[in-house]
Amino acid sequence: MKKRNHNIDIIKGLAILAVILIHSLTEEMLLAILSPFYIWQAVPVFMLLAGYNTAASFQRRGYVSLNQFYNFSFLYSKVERLLYPFLFIWIIQVIAHFLFLDGLSFTHLITSLFTGGWGPGSYFILIIIQATLILPLIYMLVKKNLTVGTIVLFFISILIDAFCMLIDVPGSVYRVIVVRYLFALVLGVWLALNPKKINYKWLIPIATVSAVYIAGVYYQEWNFFIERYWQSQHAPSYFWTLLLIVIGLNAYQFKADNPVTGLIVKMGKASYHIFLVQMFYFWLIADSISNLPLIIYILLSLIICIIFGRLFFYAENSIRKALKN
Repeated sequence: MKKRNHNIDIIKGLAILAVILIHSLTEEMLLAILSPFYIWQAVPVFMLLAGYNTAASFQRRGYVSLNQFYNFSFLYSKVERLLYPFLFIWIIQVIAHFLFLDGLSFTHLITSLFTGGWGPGSYFILIIIQATLILPLIYMLVKKNLTVGTIVLFFISILIDAFCMLIDVPGSVYRVIVVRYLFALVLGVWLALNPKKINYKWLIPIATVSAVYIAGVYYQEWNFFIERYWQSQHAPSYFWTLLLIVIGLNAYQFKADNPVTGLIVKMGKASYHIFLVQMFYFWLIADSISNLPLIIYILLSLIICIIFGRLFFYAENSIRKALKN
């Protein structure tokens, strides 16, 4: 049995911490602490790891044809792990609408189901499901030729992004389509398929170019043709994300053998459930305590989201095991 890579759990645990901080702090605060280079990298990190983990899974299974990838039972097993936890949170949100808010029209109810519910980050559910469905195609293309496939997909992702701007896709639609994160998925697949030791002589310079792009978009108001929405979270920035992931995977081999790393590993394993809980929390609860001193507000937000997210994760796993038995 393959030994679990706790470095991946650590990275995901830190990324979910970053998500909570993003929604706890104002944009001005986040810019002041240079968060575009680390805190605001949370979702790109999750997407790159989705590509990495999926490609590694395909390799272990020995999948080589689209018929194997797009087998209904295989795809269902992937999607339902995302869908059922979301549906649980969505149902609670619907109930909250009728108990604490002004109810819902039928149209609003159905629309919310297909746009990720309510709350900051709700777009992620739709995007990660789309990523699950298109990753087999990305895997097949990159596997044919690592370098050529990655370069071609870089330009394809920019062209698709530019096309969305050209046809004036509304922001409400753009937020729930995977287009802006396509190349993050590609780099994750590339990293999993790369049999060689990473060459920092090319990675650091190209990641530096990405960092310059990120700085220009956030701090110098650069605006090319793909930054209408989501600022620098587009293909040119993800070499910086790749460098962060490579360092996280290789700088030190973590073990869950002390309280700090053990907690972060557990957070990484439960990161999706923590994400869903923070979405609900910042939608309905956070405003009621936002007048507290900032440090107390942040600590409460972290504690509530992490504890209830982990409880949600363990509860779902317990139910799955009971149903299986």
